[in-house]
Amino acid sequence: MPGFVASWLSIWVCTCGAVIYQALGRSNGFSSLTILLAIEIVALIAWALYWMLFYPAYFTPFRHLPTPPGRTLLRGNRKEVFPDYAWPEIRAAYETIPSRGLVRFYEPLSTEVLVATNTEAVKEMFTLKSDHFGHPKNVQYLINRLTGSKFNFLSSHGHKLFRKHLRPAFTPGHVRRIMPAIWGKSDKMITLIERGLENDQEPKHIVDLRDYIRRTMWDIFGLAVLGHDCRTLENPTAGARDRLSGILGRLNSPAIKWGNFIMNYLDVRPLLAVLSPILERSQAGKALEQIRSTVRHAALEKQAKCGPPTPSDCVAKDLGLDITGISIASGIFPTEELVDNGMLFLTAGPNSTGTAVEWAIYELARRPTMQDRLRREVSNCLPLSATSSVELVQHLQALPYLSAIVNEVIRYYPFVPLSSRVAEKDTTLLGEHIPKGTIMLIPVEAFNRDVRLWGADSDQFNPDRWLGDGEGSGGATNAYAMLSFGAGPGTCIGQSYARAMIACLVAALVRRFEIELANLETAGRVRPAPFMKSEEGMMARLRVVREQ
Repeated sequence: MPGFVASWLSIWVCTCGAVIYQALGRSNGFSSLTILLAIEIVALIAWALYWMLFYPAYFTPFRHLPTPPGRTLLRGNRKEVFPDYAWPEIRAAYETIPSRGLVRFYEPLSTEVLVATNTEAVKEMFTLKSDHFGHPKNVQYLINRLTGSKFNFLSSHGHKLFRKHLRPAFTPGHVRRIMPAIWGKSDKMITLIERGLENDQEPKHIVDLRDYIRRTMWDIFGLAVLGHDCRTLENPTAGARDRLSGILGRLNSPAIKWGNFIMNYLDVRPLLAVLSPILERSQAGKALEQIRSTVRHAALEKQAKCGPPTPSDCVAKDLGLDITGISIASGIFPTEELVDNGMLFLTAGPNSTGTAVEWAIYELARRPTMQDRLRREVSNCLPLSATSSVELVQHLQALPYLSAIVNEVIRYYPFVPLSSRVAEKDTTLLGEHIPKGTIMLIPVEAFNRDVRLWGADSDQFNPDRWLGDGEGSGGATNAYAMLSFGAGPGTCIGQSYARAMIACLVAALVRRFEIELANLETAGRVRPAPFMKSEEGMMARLRVVREQ
């Protein structure tokens, strides 16, 4: 379909230009060109009728697959052309349409996509044929707008290099070594919150936990990714964090929605490449370049310290535990790819991990008994009177109830509730022929809460499912039941970091404060965006816990 639209648009623009030229020149050929222009418009209308009426009924190779009822020409199977939340309707199709693993679904203007509805389809797509499926062009465009990267890590070959040479930065042992730094920033956050409570005369002072969590996450990722302390906790108006927040806040803007919509019919990346100088001069473009400059400066400093790329010498020169230092030590990545990698982690990490911490606080505030239980466990490991020794902090991740809460938050609140892939070549899935260019949707939230995979309480927040003998899987019946971090070779490389950070921040907050949400009734309202994120954040009333 994009090929037809692109070809038609090129011909139509040329014809319009000729019509205007002939009209201005008062040429006799004006009438024939006008007829040609009319024929092209009729051709577009005929193509649209074919695509929206006849193709879905008679010509699609997927016409035998089950499809939700009630499709309209304009909205497809959606209730709105631009829904605020893309995943609930896909989850409804997943749960209500009987299928053998694939459901046909129509986006607005009859854009045909397939929805994976069982773990066998996910296994085949993510593991057995992972090189057959890649990220759709609208996802690549979104990543480019957020990071300025050139997608080298999104290609099959680039992704393999990316994982191979960055794996040392994400081993469990490496994460344990960096946990004291994570805890140090978490403890600093607690100190600043306490100081604010002491200085405030209001007995029911409300603390914006989202702000503190985001600032802490930015500092932690600065250390983990760049080996650089951004000191955002001490300086709430630190420019880089605010600039990145501004860029992320535009993800649900009309421009992004229209861009995603148009990309279903036309590959606009060449046009965006032409417009890139204008986009770079925009407010978002300038903010993005300032952040990239910070990352580039840190990378160049480390490269200068290392000298020529000889990995063994780099390790000996103590480039630190951060991801950029380890990337340089590999001797594989050129400077701009180091910047791309750094931007990827700085963009995705603080936002997704910080959101998980917010949801954990939300659930604990709703359940005081659960909060007290966690506080007792953490306090036994790290009493308030104890100094936070490296050994004790490294044991935080091993606390069973804390780990259970972290796992349940990741399961119940996937940051990306609806994932997508595109067939990069003609292939098959569950025996079905999948032509190149077919869009696949993976309803992550639906898998994570599927009663067939998780049991009768699948749609309840229950950390106890992760406790007890043989419950390391949370009681799931399949290895592909939880897709919050993806699956197969493309599994999120940073998930061990995410778990450690969530554990440290949640433990630090619960250990020191009794938490009550001032906006408990509305804090669970999800923001209209591609991500599962609270619209309001967590506005908390905190009471300092005194050790008995």
